[in-house]
Amino acid sequence: MTKRSITTILLLGTCVFTSAADDLVSAFKEGKLDGRLRTQYFNTDWDDNSVATGKGGSDAKGLAIGGSLIYKTAPLYSFSFGTGLYTTKNPDGWTEAHDGTTATTSKDLFLRDITRPSGAPVSATYGNGYAVLAQAYLQYDIAKTKVKAGRMLMSTPWISPNDTKMIPIAVEGYEAVSNDIANTTIQADFADKIKERGMTYFGSMADTGDTPDKIAAYYATHYGTVQGTHGDAPGVLMVGVKNKSIDNLELQAWGMHWNDIVDQAILEANYALEAGDAIISFGGRYITQKDKGAGNIILPQTNNYDTDNSVDTSLFALRSVVNYRAAKLTLATSHTASGGDLIAPWRGFPTEGYTRSMTQTDWNANTRAYKAQLDYDFNALVSGVSTSLSYSYYDRDPSKKSYQSMTDRLFQNGDTRQLNLDVLYKLSGSWKGTELKVRLMDQNNEKTALYAKDTSNREMRLEANYYF
Repeated sequence: MTKRSITTILLLGTCVFTSAADDLVSAFKEGKLDGRLRTQYFNTDWDDNSVATGKGGSDAKGLAIGGSLIYKTAPLYSFSFGTGLYTTKNPDGWTEAHDGTTATTSKDLFLRDITRPSGAPVSATYGNGYAVLAQAYLQYDIAKTKVKAGRMLMSTPWISPNDTKMIPIAVEGYEAVSNDIANTTIQADFADKIKERGMTYFGSMADTGDTPDKIAAYYATHYGTVQGTHGDAPGVLMVGVKNKSIDNLELQAWGMHWNDIVDQAILEANYALEAGDAIISFGGRYITQKDKGAGNIILPQTNNYDTDNSVDTSLFALRSVVNYRAAKLTLATSHTASGGDLIAPWRGFPTEGYTRSMTQTDWNANTRAYKAQLDYDFNALVSGVSTSLSYSYYDRDPSKKSYQSMTDRLFQNGDTRQLNLDVLYKLSGSWKGTELKVRLMDQNNEKTALYAKDTSNREMRLEANYYF
C-alpha cells in the first residue's frame, strides 16, 4: 500500500479552510473546547527488591500532574478540524530519578522516550515532564459517515488509547465509520505511525513495548539494542462490522492485516435477556491468527520453545454477566491455543472485557484464564460512588517463553493470581466534573525453571480528574 504523508493531508485540510475564509471565523468561534486537569500517584510494592530479581532498588513511586485541552471546530462545508494537546509534569521535583529504579507501570506517568540503540536507559528520563500534540486531524462528515485523517485516538479491537496513565496512545492514520445501514456500524482504519504513552514521537507500528522483541529489533525502532536494518515496519489495516438487527443480539466481525507480519480475524456475539429484575447476558469471542512472516522473524521454535516456527494460533473467550439492580456479576474464561502467542502490540487487548486484569498478558501460548468480577453502584447510599472487585487466575504453560517482555513479569511464564479493587467517586454540586479514583492490586507470580525470580507485588494507583 502506498503511504501518503500525514503532514500533506493536514496541509490540504488547511487549504480547504482558507478557501472559505468568509466563514472560517464562525467555524472556530462555534467550536468546542474540552479541558481536563489530571493528577496520578503510583506506588509499586515488590515482594523482593534484591539485585537477584533484576531490581536492586527501593519500591517504585511517582506523582504527576497534567491535563489536556481538546478542541474541535464546528463543521464548515462538512469539514472540521480537531486537535488535542496533552501534558504531564513532576510537581516541584517531588518524584526523583531513583524512585523509578524498579518502576514498571509508573514509567508512563513521565517522559520515557527511548533513545536506544544509542544506549541511554529509559530510567534516565524518569520524573521528567513533557507535552505532546497527540491529536491533529481533519474530519469530513457525509450523511451518517465520518472520515478522519491525521493524528487521532483510534479505537479498534487491536488499537486503544488505553487512557489509564497521564497521556493516552495516539496514531497517525485514517479512519472511516459509517452508520448509514440500519442497525449496522462499518469501520475501517489504517494506522501508519503510533505514539505510546510516555513518548513524544510517533514511531512505526513496531515501535512499541508490546511488539515481540525480535520484530522490534528487525525493523528500525527504538527498542532494539542495535538499529534494525529493515526500515520502518508497515502500517496496519483494520476493518470491522457490528450489527444489532436481531433483538438483544449484537454480532461483530473484524479483520486485521499487518503486511508481511501477521493477519488476525475476530468473531464475537453477545446476547441479553430479561429475567424478572435481572438482565442476563452471554458473550463469546474467537480470534484466529495466521502467520504472514512473523514466524521467520521471531523463530519461536528456537527462541520460545514452541513446536515450530509458525505463529499460527487462536483464542476463545466466554463470559456470562448478570445485572441485578445496582450490582453486576461477570464470570469469564479464555484459552489461547498452544501454537503461539497472539501478537498484540498496540494495547488493544485480546481478552479485554473477559479475563484481562491490570498489567496482565493472558494470550500467551497454552494459557487458560479465569476471572470473576463484581461491580456495585453505591449511588443510593453515597451519591456518585461505585466499586469493582475482581479475582483472576492465569494458568500459564511454564515450558513456554513469551514473545516479548511483559509488565511486572518480564519473560516469566508462571501462573498468576490477582486481586483487584477499584473505587470511583464522582462529585456533584459545586464540585461537579471532579472524579476521584483508587485502584488497588495484589498479584502473586509463580517462579518457573526458565525464570526463577520473584516478581510478585502490590500496587496502588490514586487519580483525581477535573473535567471542564
